[in-house]
Amino acid sequence: MFTRYETLLSKINSGKIAILDCGTSTELERRGITMNDQVWSARASIESFDVLVETHQSYIDSGADVITVNGYASSRLVLGPAGFTDEVKAINVKNIEAALLARERCGNNDVLVAGSISTQLPYTDELRQRAERNTSKEILFDAFNEMVSFYEEGKVDLILLEMMSVPSRMLVLFECASSSTLPVWCGLSAKRSRRDATITGYSDQTIPLIDNVEKAASFGFEGMGIMHSSVDLIGDAIELIRIKHDGLIMAYPDSGYFKSPNWKFEDVITPDHLVEFANQWKDAGANIIGGCCGLGPEHTEALCSVKN
Repeated sequence: MFTRYETLLSKINSGKIAILDCGTSTELERRGITMNDQVWSARASIESFDVLVETHQSYIDSGADVITVNGYASSRLVLGPAGFTDEVKAINVKNIEAALLARERCGNNDVLVAGSISTQLPYTDELRQRAERNTSKEILFDAFNEMVSFYEEGKVDLILLEMMSVPSRMLVLFECASSSTLPVWCGLSAKRSRRDATITGYSDQTIPLIDNVEKAASFGFEGMGIMHSSVDLIGDAIELIRIKHDGLIMAYPDSGYFKSPNWKFEDVITPDHLVEFANQWKDAGANIIGGCCGLGPEHTEALCSVKN
């Protein structure tokens, strides 16, 4: 009996494209959920559970093969400094429950649920700066191992590492995730100042992207890709990834921009234009394609045209 993950992997290996959902938190915002100044969307599962479930359902109904747990900002690295330490477990359990319930309600048991983990710190300048000073390697290990355990106990299908671009924190997360019993897909984020410039990490633009790719590749994750990055650099970034990684390759861009705690839905790429890029990424070797912040179910539906 194949697991959901093995079934999807078989389809990908036969040449088909898997569709990852688009932004969960930004879709929550589009649906009227208020983003918290300190923890962004982290408390949505305990404040707006039904809307979170409906958001996941909308992506499944639009054709997503993989939906993402709303866990990007829900580790104790974000919640603790903001005064929500006592809610960490409840928030993450409800996050997982929302995704699983959406799959059940849609009646599509083949859809995979990916547990998101990031290295995000609190969103306000004061709390973030304090966390940067006071967050030891031991604290990082505890926070990341806790997130891994939530997902293992919650029976998600894989772990999705998102916005990997700060080596001091991401390497600790890589170590924790690589010890998991679950498959791991690693999403790196990148920037480029101009078309002919070197592609760098997203958060630390002194580090070439290829350096972060090499670090991630050393952990042997099943999937690696570029996410929360501009559409116009993803094709070139895929080429860099393929130098060091011969497994699954993801591509899921953002569109618009973040002005904490809100996403600004300005000049968001149209679904049809996204499909044009997606076909290029497919030709470059991507086999898991979706969207990140600013993109919604209408983009997921359009991306389904590149599946076969």
